[in-house]
Amino acid sequence: MSPMATRQWMVTHEWMVKPMHQREWIERRGIMIWIAETFTSLGAGLYLVSLFVNSWWGLLVGWCIIMFLKLPIHIAYFGKPWRFYRTMPPWSNAWKTSWFARGILFSVFFGTFAFIQLVFGQPDIANWVGHSIANPIYYTMGILAGLNALGVGIYGGFIMNYVKGIPFWNQGLLPIVVMLAGIADGFGLIMGIGLAGGDASVLWAETGSRYLLLINVLLIVTYLISAGYTSPTAKLSIQELVKGPSAFMFWGGLIVIGLAIPAVISLVGLLGIEASDILLIIAIAAHTLGAFALKYCLLKVGIYRPLLPKIGAY
Repeated sequence: MSPMATRQWMVTHEWMVKPMHQREWIERRGIMIWIAETFTSLGAGLYLVSLFVNSWWGLLVGWCIIMFLKLPIHIAYFGKPWRFYRTMPPWSNAWKTSWFARGILFSVFFGTFAFIQLVFGQPDIANWVGHSIANPIYYTMGILAGLNALGVGIYGGFIMNYVKGIPFWNQGLLPIVVMLAGIADGFGLIMGIGLAGGDASVLWAETGSRYLLLINVLLIVTYLISAGYTSPTAKLSIQELVKGPSAFMFWGGLIVIGLAIPAVISLVGLLGIEASDILLIIAIAAHTLGAFALKYCLLKVGIYRPLLPKIGAY
């Protein structure tokens, strides 16, 4: 083998001896996955929070985020998007083993059940049909839509968790971190619904956001500590987050904007000082930007474990 061919072989196969970044889901067309997954968390989180507080406008906005932002971007990412139905019964039994296929089923069921719930929850339609008919349908569809919204919000975490070659993702806490972060973002968005004159309590949303922020901080810290003990490759991911190329997005986007700013504004309310509408709008924007930062950080520092056990300097 010539020196040039030998060098090319070594470059082509450096994944065997060197930790390598995954780029499929965060670079070039992969940016669409990052954006779609963020809208997944925002839409599912808002829908679940709205379901709990019975906010029809919150349900509508959450449904629209999933159907008109998350799904089109995901479908556009596929090489042959109109064949997605082949992952569903009766054309396939992939849902039994694949979280990707389950995610498609969750999305289809959610879109259907939530649409029916929204139709029968609309006051004019409910009055026309009669509340004795509309209310049972509304609440039944709400339960079914809520279960599938939970599936929509969490399946992305399970997909990442099942990638065994990336130790940083291979943590049992990951789906929980993703889901609870989405619910926290849902509390932020429901505040926006209330400020816009919708059927949601800003004070209640602010209180829920406060507790979810604290829980998310503890979860993220626990996740990073747990991941650091799993493998040297996972430690490389953490180093990238804390002081590497992704540190700006981690500290600036997630910690400061996504967590610290909403927490400070929430503390203002806790001290008995009523937060102005401007401060609440800043908190809502910070929540949303923090959602994008969290998904970016998780995807960007996904590093494959090398095939050979010895990990070289990186």
